Amino acid sequence: MNWFRTLSAGLLIGLCMFSTASAQNASDYPSRPIRIVVPFPPGGAIDTLARKTAEELRKRLNATVLVDNKPGAGTVLGTDAVAKAAPDGYTILLNAAAGIEQLPWMQKVPYDPMKDLQPVGIAATVPMALIVPSTLPAKSFGPFVEYSKSQRGKVSFGSLGNGSTAHIYGQILNAKMDAGAVHSAYKGDAPAMLDLVAGRIDYMFNNVASGISFQERGSVRVLGVTGRQRIAALPNVPTLAEMGLADFDLVGWYAFFAPAGTPRPIVEKLNAALRETYKTKDFADYFATAGLGASEVTAEQFTKQVHEEYDKWGRLIKAHNIKIE
Repeated sequence: MNWFRTLSAGLLIGLCMFSTASAQNASDYPSRPIRIVVPFPPGGAIDTLARKTAEELRKRLNATVLVDNKPGAGTVLGTDAVAKAAPDGYTILLNAAAGIEQLPWMQKVPYDPMKDLQPVGIAATVPMALIVPSTLPAKSFGPFVEYSKSQRGKVSFGSLGNGSTAHIYGQILNAKMDAGAVHSAYKGDAPAMLDLVAGRIDYMFNNVASGISFQERGSVRVLGVTGRQRIAALPNVPTLAEMGLADFDLVGWYAFFAPAGTPRPIVEKLNAALRETYKTKDFADYFATAGLGASEVTAEQFTKQVHEEYDKWGRLIKAHNIKIE
């Protein structure tokens, strides 16, 4: 049995060496530049967030932190690049919930987001607002539902594109109201809001900042928001969940991911640096202006959250037969 003892001893030594190396790598991390892959074009909200975060991480981790925009295929190109990168903490992803939890249910992607990516932490929560033109007779959510039912088949809603969170939520609300609303997909926020203000569509879900901006001009009304808590900037606007629509308790987010297999100490070190970053007054002011929220969760808590939300979005998307057309 000497061969067995020799093999066992070799395995034990190998495991110890691996454990020691992992710990050493974590203590030395980072020793070279960190690349944040953003699967969106430069200039958008998530790109701005990435660049502000990179500046702060440079100071907290004493390392070079670069932003690498890899847009394409609805965030698939950039996400796939990170999913296939070395799991060493030097290539991380900043993506939206739509790209991680929703998109894979509506089209085939070359990775499994639940197996190939390790959640690191939330950068910001992204609640959405239910917005209607100010010319619509309904002044609040209840009358809006009654109006939509009375105009069944004539109501329309807009979204920021097929398969977007705005499309999913718009279709779920359409089904709840039994309004027979027609979906109009737009290529981005600006053209959709122009048509909403003009009354060419009757409602849409969009980011809170856009809703507040147009409401202050008197051209739209915000009737409700997604999530479990009201938004500080809109204290008198109820959540849809508190009005009995439980499916709207989900809140989008921008969050960081690493390749699966990244050592836990490195993931936790990144998570701690991010949480400290988003506690600063600079970021608190930025979030308030941008209609974003803060969320202080550990990597372990966020991992659990992602898996639970992924399953829930899957059920909603299947139940309402939502597809990317």
